[in-house]
Amino acid sequence: MSIVTKNVSNYVKSKGINLSLMSRKTNIPYGVLIASLGENPRDRELRADEFLAICGFLEINPLDFAGKKE
Repeated sequence: MSIVTKNVSNYVKSKGINLSLMSRKTNIPYGVLIASLGENPRDRELRADEFLAICGFLEINPLDFAGKKE
């Protein structure tokens, strides 16, 4: 899993963000979010458009996730 996807996953988990709500607001299928960000992610990388939609939903600058180390 890429560092960016892992950082987003860790953030979502730490904030207790509802993936079902995120799915509805971003139009990203729930199964895709579970595969990438869920409790037991299946090593699915976020695509660029998904990553940007999630950052918009979270109201976070995408560079904030890209600059963090594991």
